[in-house]
Amino acid sequence: MPNRRTAKLARWQIWLLTLPGSGLWLSGAAWLLLHYFGQKQGDFGPETNPIEPWMMKAHGLALIPALLGIGGMFVVHIPKGWTHLHQRVAGIALCVVLSLLIASGYLLYYVGDDTTRTWASKVHWLIGLGLPVIFVWHYLNGLSARKRRN
Repeated sequence: MPNRRTAKLARWQIWLLTLPGSGLWLSGAAWLLLHYFGQKQGDFGPETNPIEPWMMKAHGLALIPALLGIGGMFVVHIPKGWTHLHQRVAGIALCVVLSLLIASGYLLYYVGDDTTRTWASKVHWLIGLGLPVIFVWHYLNGLSARKRRN
């Protein structure tokens, strides 16, 4: 059970964010490696690695619980955390990055225009690769703030 007086997450909320988040990052990074470096030369040119579509399916599957976890942050974590000025910049940065990932993922999935897809793809994977850095910054910043208060 989360502490309703603070922005601290319950253990199950942490797991709901970190497990699917790790799955998203790992499947996205694997897809990226396979897409750009895992092709082999076939009789008619470069061929897609057979694991590449499975990485995209795993990425989509991990997105479902991740979005549930992100949505859950709006109930207690973000409103309670807004009062913690030392965390506000890191929290806003994390929200912006997650919003850009969701928006660019939507464009990749639903927009058929090649120019938009090329742009959205680069934005999506560049931001996605850097997401753990911002997440760790936000998490460690919160830990150090809690130690200062105690």
